[in-house]
Amino acid sequence: MARAAQRRAAKPAATVPRATISIAFAERLIAETAKESAKLGRNTVIAVCDESGVLKAFRRSDNSHVRSVGLAITKARSAVGFETPTHVFYEAFKNDPRSMMGVNALDDFTILGGGFPIRVGGQVIGGIGVSGAQSSQEDIDFIVAAFRRLGIDTDVSAFA
Repeated sequence: MARAAQRRAAKPAATVPRATISIAFAERLIAETAKESAKLGRNTVIAVCDESGVLKAFRRSDNSHVRSVGLAITKARSAVGFETPTHVFYEAFKNDPRSMMGVNALDDFTILGGGFPIRVGGQVIGGIGVSGAQSSQEDIDFIVAAFRRLGIDTDVSAFA
């Protein structure tokens, strides 16, 4: 009996639990971020992806620039992929040309500000990207304001 129990215990698990952002929370986060963008009359694009970088929710303002669509998604994927706000990448790699070349060679990656991992209970459950404001700093500000209203960790300087 004891050996059978040991064999069962030694088998690797076939599944793993994962925490991921719900569609309801993703849409709420987009709505809060859009409110901030609207206060300044910006035509932004907002993308939220799950913990794996798969697009979960999306909003494109009327009159937003078509290039902002892909960039918002790329910002969200970059942030969740490295569990780091995208504006931190430039500072982290600017004096390291090899690393900068390496990250720039990645598909679907950007060092432009406006992408954040979404952390709940210390765990990354998704990423958000905003594009189309007048600067990356505005993109960042819209996300941070929405995070604060929703009680999401707003550490804007951490490199994972």
